[in-house]
Order: sequence, then C-alpha cells, then structure tokens
Amino acid sequence: MKKIFFTLSLTFLCGIAFSSDLTFVVVNTTGTAGSGSIDLTVTGGVAPFTYSWTGPLGYTASTEDLSGLDAGTYVVTVTDKYCGVATVTVVVVADATTSIPENEKNILSAYPNPSNNQMTLTASKTFVNASFRLVNISGVVVLEKSGLTGNAFVMDISGLPSGVYLLEMNDKGALSKINVLKN
Repeated sequence: MKKIFFTLSLTFLCGIAFSSDLTFVVVNTTGTAGSGSIDLTVTGGVAPFTYSWTGPLGYTASTEDLSGLDAGTYVVTVTDKYCGVATVTVVVVADATTSIPENEKNILSAYPNPSNNQMTLTASKTFVNASFRLVNISGVVVLEKSGLTGNAFVMDISGLPSGVYLLEMNDKGALSKINVLKN
C-alpha cells in the first residue's frame, strides 16, 4: 500500500506600512472647545484601510478624518488590506487668543507655502526689533531669529524635515501666527 502525503503551504501576505505613509493637516482649536480637526491622507499600503483613533479623555474614532476636536494628543493606527500597520501621533494645540484689538494685528503671509528651501515672510505692518520662531508639530522650536525690522523677511528652511510648522512673530509682545509647510 502506498501512502500519499500532501503538504499544504500557506503564505500570508502582510503589507509593509510606515508612519511616513501617513500625512496629515491639523487645524488647531481657536479658543472654542471642539473646534480642531485632522485631515489624514494614506499614501502607502493597499486599500481598504481601517482607522483606530485614540485621544484625550478616552476619545476614540474609526474614521479617516476627525473634526470637533479639543486640544490634545491623538494617535491613529491605520491597517491596510494585507495587515500592514502604520501609526502616527498628531497634536492639536489650543491657539492662544490675544487681547490685541483686531485692527492692531499684524497679518503675516508666507510664500511659497509650501516650500522646499526659502520662504518669504511678509507682514501688513512694519516690525521694529521683532523676533520669530518656527515650531514643529511636537512643540519644539527648530528655528529662531531676533532683531528683525521691516515687513519682509527671507527664512531658509532647507535643512528642516518635511512637515507642518507654526511660525510665531513677536513684535513687542504682540504675537502673529501662521502655519507653514515644508515639502
């Protein structure tokens, strides 16, 4: 009697996903609770994707994008069709409001925004002995300059990693802020 053996071989396909496959845009809260949002984009992996968000005070969600957020740290784990997993932490901050009357604010703009190398900052009013700082998404100051006078400045961001940054101009205690993007 002959015996026949079959070998069953199972291959599991597990995609490889990295947190760099996830990009996001954050709108910070503006003095009103529940006014922040996160727009998430997945660039790697294989669709369909599942999303698992956690946040402050037991917050959970399973959608790609979030809105109505309070300030805090949010973590998303994205899983693709083949079990590829990527995780990213996103911080929504509460933008501080100032007591400067609206007509006294100095409006900032930056171009090109996004930029790879240099970015020109312009202001609606002339700064005198002002300073600026560029803060990354983790709240770390990555670039500072002081003693600025005028209403147009060039900022070299070529050495910074890609991402979203908050630019804060301080002119004698009056703060002006804008978000800038480094490609």
